[in-house]
Amino acid sequence: MGEKWGDWFLAEEGDRIRIAESILRGGVAVSDDSARDLVDSWFCRGVVLDFVGHRYRFFGCGLQTLQPGVSYLESTAARLASAPGWSGWDVGYAWSGREALVEMVPEARPAVVTPAATEATPLDAALTSRDGWFVDWNPGEREISVLYHETIADWFAPATAVVSVIGSDDIVMDYQLAVNDIVPFLAHHDASLTASLLARAPYPMPAEQTVNAGAIVDLPSRRLRYWTTESVPPQLAAKVAAAWPDWIVERLPHGFIGHLAATSRNNEDLIMTDAELREGGWEEDLIAIRNRERIALTIDPRDLRPPRVRVIEEA
Repeated sequence: MGEKWGDWFLAEEGDRIRIAESILRGGVAVSDDSARDLVDSWFCRGVVLDFVGHRYRFFGCGLQTLQPGVSYLESTAARLASAPGWSGWDVGYAWSGREALVEMVPEARPAVVTPAATEATPLDAALTSRDGWFVDWNPGEREISVLYHETIADWFAPATAVVSVIGSDDIVMDYQLAVNDIVPFLAHHDASLTASLLARAPYPMPAEQTVNAGAIVDLPSRRLRYWTTESVPPQLAAKVAAAWPDWIVERLPHGFIGHLAATSRNNEDLIMTDAELREGGWEEDLIAIRNRERIALTIDPRDLRPPRVRVIEEA
């Protein structure tokens, strides 16, 4: 185990050889007393190499991730997995963060500091403001009335996360939140979150570039799926599972575009364009990988229906 400076993923076979040689020269064995509690929150980026099982995982700080974050990380992992230098290796992003070291090398447990618990935001404080854009919610017509534009909420009170609730009537209700991390929020509010959300008027679906996390609560199948650029250590995942007993709890791949597909949607106007991705720093091959993954996504076959959004031009 040792420190590495520079990029938080290894692109070439030569990178793998160099880091292995460096660790063998100056690294610390995980069984050494000096390694205890060595890997703490300061190490927000890292790589884990298993030369026996041919496994490679990398993780990075959320602030270093281009938007849309989950899609960028998954596309980067897919590019690395297809590189000639990684042929025959199991390559992927470590969504558990530094806990991936323990998952791959259980003997490293004393060296890795367990992430501290994160306080969750109360629901009323988490829901974004409706001031300045919201007009009315008509539950009979399943229609949200807003001012000026369907995504007007993004301009007045940008969200960081979206939670969609699929009801027994196949209606999808979306709620925009401003929270630091969606997973502690789900662990704190437990399954009662569903009733609390449905007691409130829904929101329009935000645009992809606005949010970096989300969740889908599927009532008919009792299935909770989440996506986030933040690390989800197994301790936190276990808390969510305990808070949602008898539910299937799992990570949803592909981030926002996966969220749309899982709720029977393919809203082109909400998804970032190739031009926007380029402007945001994406490389061409990553854009191509993302587009291939998006085309291959399976749209939920149910006839799921979100509320209509009615735009009123004047206040």
